[in-house]
Amino acid sequence: MFAPVLDSILLLLEPSNLMWCVFGVALGVLVGAIPGLGGGMLMALMLPLTFAMDNLAAQIFLIGIYVGGVSGGLVSGVLIGVPGAPSAVMTTIDGHAMCKKGLAGRALSLGISASFAGGVISWLLLVLLAIPLASVATSFQNFDYFAFVILGLVLIAVVGSEAPAKALLAGFLGIFVSTVGFDAISASNRFTFDVPALANGFHILPVLIGTFAVRQVLADISSGNPMTAQGTAAMREVLRDVGRIARYPFNVLRSSILGTWIGLLPGIGANIGAVLSYSMAQTFSKKKEEFGHGSEEAIVAAESGNNATVGGALIPMIALGIPGSGQDVLLMAALILHAVEPGPLLVIEHPDVFYGIVSAYLFANIAMIVIMILSIRALAKIITVPLHILAPVILVFCVVGVVATNNRLEDAWVMFAFGLLGLVLSWAKFPLAPFVIGFVLGPLAEERLRSALMSSGGDFSEILTRPIAMTALIISAGFLIWPLYKAVMNLRKPVAGLAPDA
Repeated sequence: MFAPVLDSILLLLEPSNLMWCVFGVALGVLVGAIPGLGGGMLMALMLPLTFAMDNLAAQIFLIGIYVGGVSGGLVSGVLIGVPGAPSAVMTTIDGHAMCKKGLAGRALSLGISASFAGGVISWLLLVLLAIPLASVATSFQNFDYFAFVILGLVLIAVVGSEAPAKALLAGFLGIFVSTVGFDAISASNRFTFDVPALANGFHILPVLIGTFAVRQVLADISSGNPMTAQGTAAMREVLRDVGRIARYPFNVLRSSILGTWIGLLPGIGANIGAVLSYSMAQTFSKKKEEFGHGSEEAIVAAESGNNATVGGALIPMIALGIPGSGQDVLLMAALILHAVEPGPLLVIEHPDVFYGIVSAYLFANIAMIVIMILSIRALAKIITVPLHILAPVILVFCVVGVVATNNRLEDAWVMFAFGLLGLVLSWAKFPLAPFVIGFVLGPLAEERLRSALMSSGGDFSEILTRPIAMTALIISAGFLIWPLYKAVMNLRKPVAGLAPDA
């Protein structure tokens, strides 16, 4: 199991691959540290550039951005009290409190080292789980794939979502958008409304860049006021306390395993991993009163938990072809752009890419801790750059990247349209992860379902004879019924409480 991983590690030591890893992490840390941007937006922005790379280099680069973006958010959270990414919200609470006490260096050191530890533990679980899971998944048939896509969409909607109905609607909206265009099987246009430009459907690049990057810029374009750091930290201050994390071994291990598990659930995200790890640490802490007021345990739990979700989210992406997060959609998009299908056959047909992704995650975490420690003083200055200066530059890069990929100007209009759609969905409190995951998984679900029905002569009941498919559908039904059951029980409680007075 570990021999191919070791071979891929040696492959990543080649100067070109190592360069892409370091470059990706550095960009991710930089953008992740700037409030309002985030690694997901940068990954969408860089996606067109990966078209000219080979498969492995593209994945190394994007995974570097992914890891750097999640980890970089703690810098602005600690120093100015504004998290650079949603995943750093819990870190901000106690990290900024420590900063006000003059302990900014210690807070940053704990956060950076905890991010690294969580990433390494998550990587070990990625190695142990992804390859066996992919081996099992090679026995899947068309109905099984369809059922797992349904399970993925249901998990996105129900687990960790405050509005399951909205999350489901967003997922089905993404599936609907993916069906627009010419259908090769029926030889007809679907939902084009006699508009010739829609005959080719919506290309994956303008949709993802619009939803991630343009939507984020439009949402933040009016919030570019300069922010003042309330603390500074030199590299020597951060290095001095790096070993301090050794005081919390069980906290790190517990939070990393929990974060990896959260990452396995499609569409949940690093912010949920941080919240649950923080809550778990507070439950078991002997110093509960310090949480929220500068607790070292809280920072360790939040950062090891949120970074571990990255490795957890990679497991279903490379083993099953189901993205574990919105950023994994972009990793899948990079594979699809190179005519590589993510999923269980990836390890058989493209083992270099499969094991390269696994090893790239480890290298990205090593690069992350080195880059963040070396650049901490510079990051403290960069994070105060106003967003209204960055926004026009980002929009220009979005337009150039989308148009240059296919040489179609209409792709820019599609990008802006989906940016506006993403903004409207955000205002209406519809989660965006289900939408983009539905858009990417929709064609896979349709293809597998139609192939299964063609082989079964149109008999959908054959899915009942597939144990794997039926198990996935039963679990999906259980997740859908459980919130309805809780809602009904909550409605009955007030009535029962009034009974004695009646």
